[in-house]
Amino acid sequence: MDKKQFDELVKSLDGIEEKLDILINLQKRGLPKPSVGREEKKIFQLCDRKHTVEDMVRETGKTKNNVNVILSRLRDKGLIRSTEVKNATVYEKI
Repeated sequence: MDKKQFDELVKSLDGIEEKLDILINLQKRGLPKPSVGREEKKIFQLCDRKHTVEDMVRETGKTKNNVNVILSRLRDKGLIRSTEVKNATVYEKI
């Protein structure tokens, strides 16, 4: 790949993350909002970009495995995502 081809590729990919976020949000508008079960509610409330899995275990008294399963379900429903803050994985609502 020469420099011209590389520059064209970079230009075409520029801003793709923002465009994908817009498309995802547009798609979500057409879908009914997923429900949060009673068991998931406390974990969902702790998805505030401050709490790690270990924090959630301490706050809820659930096992680490149980917290991870609930986080996975919330992620599958499109309600949360993980992010890195100060070298720690935390969770945030979408």
